[in-house]
Amino acid sequence: MKKKWLMLGGALGISSVMMITTGVSAFASTSGYDAYKSALKNTRTIQNVAVQASASLQDNGNVLASAAGNFKINLNTQTASGSADMNVSGATQSVNFYKLKDQTVLKSSSNDTYYVEQERDKEKKKNDAKETLDPQISQQVETVIDALVGNLKDYVAVDAKTDGSKEITAQLDNSQIPAVVNGIAPIMIKQASNHKQDREKKDNNANGLPFNGDVLQAATPQLTQDIKIEKVSFNANINADNYIEHQEADITISGKDASGTAHQVTVHLQANLSGYNTTTPDSIDLSGKKVQQMDNHQHGKFHGDNK
Repeated sequence: MKKKWLMLGGALGISSVMMITTGVSAFASTSGYDAYKSALKNTRTIQNVAVQASASLQDNGNVLASAAGNFKINLNTQTASGSADMNVSGATQSVNFYKLKDQTVLKSSSNDTYYVEQERDKEKKKNDAKETLDPQISQQVETVIDALVGNLKDYVAVDAKTDGSKEITAQLDNSQIPAVVNGIAPIMIKQASNHKQDREKKDNNANGLPFNGDVLQAATPQLTQDIKIEKVSFNANINADNYIEHQEADITISGKDASGTAHQVTVHLQANLSGYNTTTPDSIDLSGKKVQQMDNHQHGKFHGDNK
């Protein structure tokens, strides 16, 4: 499954990414941890769902980039559709996408071309998916996360509503974030910056796409020294049916770039879920449309094929 549409439509994984990379959030107290973990497991059983997601990036109080989109996702058939609006340094771009059974289709609002990538190695992908969903592996991951909880149990609030819903919140500042997390964070951030530089040198925007799926990463200041996590906050709303219907997370990281300039970078992520098991992704008929084929073995470069 191509990363571009996963980055746009993978809102179900937003909280998991934030929790694993920062070592915080609702895995924080016995009651909050159990409540959120139960809801996360239950939400992962959904076959299809509608997602409204947004993200923003600030540096020293200035908004560098933002993105918002609406998506329909079918996890069982691995199909999806949606649209996203992205703003980077005042420049706005909009993208529609369709993840079909055997291909991914992307279209920018800037032109009438539909960019198509055919799926390959289906059997391998099927086996990879099966391995990823292996219950034993899932249990091992859960055990590792359980072990990392530590004394974060003191920093969460769980509000059980009379209608059976729950609100889970957690807020941690630098002094409350485990030392091991703040020790790993600079390494991860530096590696991400190096990967970004290597990719830019390699690709040099040669893929011809009129849009960039990595807009938030591209706009992020490259921190190289004195990096630390300053603050993390998390909020999740769980409905009476034990599904996650809203979650958001903020993380603030400080550091300096190669020139010694100080930065305080804040990332905000949010997702609203609805239409549980009643959502059908939209399809697309490419007949009569201008199509440009993408070769996924050449890093997104095109070979000409207009229909």
